[in-house]
Parts: sequence; structure tokens; C-alpha cells
Amino acid sequence: MSDPALARLLWLEDEIRRHQTAIVSAAWQCPPGGNRAWDGVLAHYRVAPEAPAARVSEAVGRQMTRGAVPTEVRRALESLATWARGELGALAPALAQNERFQFAQHQVHGLVQEADRYESAVSPAAAQGPSVGSIFANAAATAGKAPWQSVKVPASAVLVCVTCGAPQQKPLDFRCPYCGNPIAGR
Repeated sequence: MSDPALARLLWLEDEIRRHQTAIVSAAWQCPPGGNRAWDGVLAHYRVAPEAPAARVSEAVGRQMTRGAVPTEVRRALESLATWARGELGALAPALAQNERFQFAQHQVHGLVQEADRYESAVSPAAAQGPSVGSIFANAAATAGKAPWQSVKVPASAVLVCVTCGAPQQKPLDFRCPYCGNPIAGR
């Protein structure tokens, strides 16, 4: 076993962990669909961003309240995994039987699982859908409310005759049908 190869493997494990954290943290910190800072992260990992319309469509479809779109996060993590596989391939002749080497391979495989976790966390309501519990919770929350509480009645004005007090019968007819005087006065 080669000491420089083992040192390189330990460095690689740390780099995978550091880059994975950087990608997921940057994804969580941006508004729904991403922003310029997220575009910078994508550029660093040589991943082309989605078209703005595709980002908006995915963010709205998943009912996202924050975070980059999962498609881009997955591609950034896959880019990291591709780089790490190349590094592991260079270390394989010297460390193929080493337990740390197998751990690093497992760590690279875990990047795909991290993308799955991010995808389910970014839109939990869309992934799970409604449940029976939510139906009962809605019923319990609205049971005490009167059905007319949510009805909005627009304000209206009624013109009345200044002489006799009769209401206006027809729109744009400003002569009182009862006393014959103008409704608005002189």
C-alpha cells in the first residue's frame, strides 16, 4: 500500500464531502428555482443551467417555497460524482483492496442518494399528496366557522330622492317616479 496514494484518498474523501455540502447548501439558500449565486455554483461544476421557463415550471409544479430546482442539483452532484470516479480510478491500482477506498466508492454512490433526499425535501407536499389525516384536520379547523363568514359583499350606493326619499328605480334615470322631482335636487 502506498502512503501518497492513501493520503490522496483521504484528501478525496474530504473533498467529496466538502463539495457535496457546498452544492446542497447553495441550493437550499436560493429562492425557488435558483438565482445568480446558484448559477455560479453550476458554472463551477460545469453544469449548464435550465432555461428560465423550465426552472419556473419545475418550481411551480413542485410547489417549492425555496431552493434550486432538483434537476440542476442532481446534475451538479452527478458532475461531482464523475470527477470523484476519475480520481478513484487513478487510485484503484494502489488501493483497490483498501477499506477506505471502498468507503470512498460508497461515498460517491451516496451523491445520487443525496440528490434524491434533496428532491423529496424541497417539495414534500407535492411528493406525498393529500392524506386522510389532512382531510380530518381541515374538517376540525373549519367546523366552527359559519359558511357566510368568507362571503364578501361589495359595497353599493343607492340614490334617493331628496324631496320624498324614494329610491332610484332605474340606472341613469334621475327623475323620481313618485314625486317627479330630480333625485339629486336642483
